[in-house]
Amino acid sequence: MRIGLFTDTYRPSINGIVFVVESLKRELETLGHEVFVFCPAKTMTPSKDDELSDNGHIIRFPSVKGAFFDDYDTSIFFPPRELLKIKRLELDVIHIFTPSQIGLMGVRAAHKYDIPCVIQHCTDMYEFAEHYPAVLPGVLALGGVIFPLSAKFDGKDYREILKIYRPRTSVTKWNQDIIEQIITMLYSKADAVIALSRKSQQQLESWQNDDYHYDITLMPNGVNALPRPTSAQIADFRKSWGLKTNDEVFGFVGRLGEEKNLPVLIEAFSKRIASTRPKSKLLFVGDFEYRAVLEEMAQKTACADRIIFTGALPREELGVAYEVLDVFCFPSLKDTQGWVLHEAAHAHRPIVIIDQEVSEVVRDGESGVFVENTADSMAEGVISLLKSPKKRREYGEMSKKLAAKYTERRQVRKLEALYQRVIAERADA
Repeated sequence: MRIGLFTDTYRPSINGIVFVVESLKRELETLGHEVFVFCPAKTMTPSKDDELSDNGHIIRFPSVKGAFFDDYDTSIFFPPRELLKIKRLELDVIHIFTPSQIGLMGVRAAHKYDIPCVIQHCTDMYEFAEHYPAVLPGVLALGGVIFPLSAKFDGKDYREILKIYRPRTSVTKWNQDIIEQIITMLYSKADAVIALSRKSQQQLESWQNDDYHYDITLMPNGVNALPRPTSAQIADFRKSWGLKTNDEVFGFVGRLGEEKNLPVLIEAFSKRIASTRPKSKLLFVGDFEYRAVLEEMAQKTACADRIIFTGALPREELGVAYEVLDVFCFPSLKDTQGWVLHEAAHAHRPIVIIDQEVSEVVRDGESGVFVENTADSMAEGVISLLKSPKKRREYGEMSKKLAAKYTERRQVRKLEALYQRVIAERADA
């Protein structure tokens, strides 16, 4: 198959969608397919000879930094010309990861050239609206201008689009109503929709109505284990960040964004864990604009010297971070799957999690602990694991077993079958 992956975020950015697209490209190519990635260039003058172009299989569009989020690029291109380029590639299937400019161009190409289209629900934009209210101008433009030009619309569709311009009682509510309606309309025009978790599947099903509906396939992204760190690497990491071998370390690895609900870890540590477990330390591995806020929170606690921020690490070096953690915590309520949960599970880590429906690799009382969205509940879950090496070991072993069911190769085989199904159905239609 000739497969087109359309994403509004890619290298050199570092985030979950980038990892997913890279993984799918690599695994699909290993299976013998030809894969093209359509993405921003992060410059207005992309070079065809760029070392990241992969001999023409990474197709980049001029872009400028900014718009919705700090790590988001606004792409600038002339659609008719780019659509002709896509047509010449004779793609068998188009796979969309982001419902923004490049993703919507993929939708347009699919409809214009009768190519099967798969949309993957990667980001819970509905929940993001609460933390990023300034996105309203963008989603209004998306719904009222870009989206109608991307998909085949009828009178009913245009009437629905007009409704989103009616102001709501709050900016957040307006954002969320727009996102819910646009996503529902967009996904109803796809040949297949992928939900990465039961949480996302339930959300998407609740949005559907008699006018707009679609089948949803539950298919978590596959994640492989990270390279195991050497004893020397572990020792160097501990020395760099003042971690003793008998310290009890819990914490988080990933993007330090406001939507990740990370203050609950600092509050849980300062209120209960620090005093109950005198050798405990809280570790944050990652970076983003919210890091400064978290560091300020940490400095105001009585245990600031036991809260550590390492900054971002290259993904291939993250194995050492998971290795030094005794307990991995995932307080986010906004994720659609949680790539880092799989990485932590592969590393035999027991997991404390709030969102019970977001991952297939965390089972309460088997590989982790489900807690409520409060500092006290989070503290209780962490302490229950820190005080029991036996439980940590048993939970860690189950984590690894569950993670092994969702490797990149296993999940890409399922994706390959989905591609083949939608191609066959389109041919029979």
